[in-house]
Amino acid sequence: MFWKRFLSGAVILVLTIIFGFLGGPFLAIALGILSSAAYLEYTKASKVRQEGHKINGIEVIGLITIILYYTMLLFFELMQLFPKNIVDWLYASNGFFTYYSVLFLLIFMIGVVGILCAYIFSYPKFHINQVAGGIFGLIYTSFMMSFIYYTREMPNGKFFVWLIFITSWVSDTCAYFVGSAIGKHKMTPNLSPKKSWEGAVGGILGSGIASTIFGIVYVNVYDLSYIQLPIFAVIGCIGAFIAMCGDLVASAVKRNNNVKDYGNVIPGHGGILDRFDSVLFTAPMIYFMLFLFIR
Repeated sequence: MFWKRFLSGAVILVLTIIFGFLGGPFLAIALGILSSAAYLEYTKASKVRQEGHKINGIEVIGLITIILYYTMLLFFELMQLFPKNIVDWLYASNGFFTYYSVLFLLIFMIGVVGILCAYIFSYPKFHINQVAGGIFGLIYTSFMMSFIYYTREMPNGKFFVWLIFITSWVSDTCAYFVGSAIGKHKMTPNLSPKKSWEGAVGGILGSGIASTIFGIVYVNVYDLSYIQLPIFAVIGCIGAFIAMCGDLVASAVKRNNNVKDYGNVIPGHGGILDRFDSVLFTAPMIYFMLFLFIR
């Protein structure tokens, strides 16, 4: 079991490095596939799709929404091929948003309205809990996942994107070892009895240290001021806490629905959501903190 988990984890790491390095359309396509698979894992686990049933209308609408959303990301990559007047229009602002960002919001709104229409026009086929799960799944598995792409495509994003995985996976590793060694005070005994406050502190400190080291490399590569290092430390600590929350949310959903794993596509790990549950939370938080505080 250990070697199966280790080897599959190594494959995930290699693929993450490859697509993170490539970025652009390659990353958008990879995230689109991951989001689609994660959405189906979530809808199955949360009983949007009843056990033993085929994919239903709510899931079909959700998948179409995800495909359209990531198609828009690919469109962004090919924008230089379009006439200048179209590009200028897309980037023009109308109030708070550009027309391009409005198109993104429109895709999600159409998806939400589509799911609600499936609810009312097929009533009473679907329960309101299925509708809520289908809508939440779009945000949880698709929109939050896409911030990996947004981080990669921001200035110096080929460097920054790794902060998402450092804060998620380093904090998890440090929390595990510290909690196993000295963990006594249970963090959420009714949800995840093995997690302790000592482990949480170890994970936060480990992520803060790793992010600071990352910051040292960053300021040296780009010849910047070391005054930014405390910001990297804070980002690492906050990101680690958010990662733990992401892991616990995924555990809560599984416990509410008496599910052990979200899937079995990753040997030794379970499903996509079992491996990327914390990343889904850290990706948007890391993006916004970098956008606001790093220059």
